[in-house]
Amino acid sequence: MRRLRNDLPYTFRPPKTRPWVCPLGLAVNRVVHLSRKYQIGKIEAEGFPKIRELCDAGHAVLLAPNHSDHSDPHVLMELASQHGLRPHFMAAREIFEASPLASWALQSMGAFSVDRDGPDFSAIKTAISLLEKSSAPLIIFPEGEIYHHHRRLDPLNEGVASILLKAAGRLPANKLAFLVPIALRFFHDSAVVATFRDRLSHLENRIGWTPKPSMPVDERILRLGTGILALKETEYLGLAGQGNVAERLTQLCENLLSLAESRYPRDAKAVTPPERVRALRYRIRRRLLDDEKPPTPGEKEILLDDLDRAFTALQAHSYIGDYLLDDPTLDRRAETLLKLEEDLLGFPTYPIRRTAKVIAGEPIAVSEMLASGNLPTKGGALALTALLENRLSELLAH
Repeated sequence: MRRLRNDLPYTFRPPKTRPWVCPLGLAVNRVVHLSRKYQIGKIEAEGFPKIRELCDAGHAVLLAPNHSDHSDPHVLMELASQHGLRPHFMAAREIFEASPLASWALQSMGAFSVDRDGPDFSAIKTAISLLEKSSAPLIIFPEGEIYHHHRRLDPLNEGVASILLKAAGRLPANKLAFLVPIALRFFHDSAVVATFRDRLSHLENRIGWTPKPSMPVDERILRLGTGILALKETEYLGLAGQGNVAERLTQLCENLLSLAESRYPRDAKAVTPPERVRALRYRIRRRLLDDEKPPTPGEKEILLDDLDRAFTALQAHSYIGDYLLDDPTLDRRAETLLKLEEDLLGFPTYPIRRTAKVIAGEPIAVSEMLASGNLPTKGGALALTALLENRLSELLAH
């Protein structure tokens, strides 16, 4: 999760697929991103021939993966290529804003932007149009954020289901809509254990602590996490909390959101912390970009501080208090360390080769469910999202 403290106006970037760019883009993806940056040495996959069959038959196929790692879209791009597919991606606006070259490359590969903090009608219309007119699969991550805990699924956004249901109502008779849950998991080589000591020392140094290399790894990770939590509590609440870590994380998230929400109209539909954060960011950025009545310098500083509060609230929400203790495996230790590195250093370290395991679940026949009445036309997004969440959770549990 990366800090989003800006007041930049949003410009929609549509897909502009350039077939001649795709071979080069795939080569760069393999060599630069998968191999060097994210250390993906092997990809194991199940269920993708079925996706290819649906696409070859001309159906509308929406792939909905969990989002636990920065390499997720790169893994899926390579895997799609191996099965002769050229997917479209709905991707966060921020990656298009990194540079003009990044935007051009992403659009050339069939990606288009979405502003996750508001009703991005251009992105929604583009997604529906692609499902209606193209036989290439569309990939949207329904969690919306990267949480670095791939064995636990965060609540899904209803937007994915809403897009597919709207597209299903516009498809010709011979074209059917399918929703495919995709489970992404990452397994670390045992050699990663040898990196824990120095990486933890670096993080302890980062917050001004004396490194404790002789301390057991799990105890050291939990000590560091609790220390960072105490720093955030002191920064925003004035003093560090005591007691159960999970309860303190929940309380920090709630206090920050409540304080920020007290200054803006509350969105009654926003219930979960991620929904509340998105609603807050939408309202704050609208005020920051108000050309008719620009905020004063003092008000702008408060608005930017509230963006920081929303970001920290989402960080607190993203930490599961018992995630490591519940099952202290090698991969959970590595995941937790990656998450701490991202929050303290800005980006995680990938020092050792990893294996990505990708499982495409049984496609959900959305058109057939609508025709049979098993999925209501009105209010169906909620039911379809719940079904998708259940299917994804089952796949991730294997």
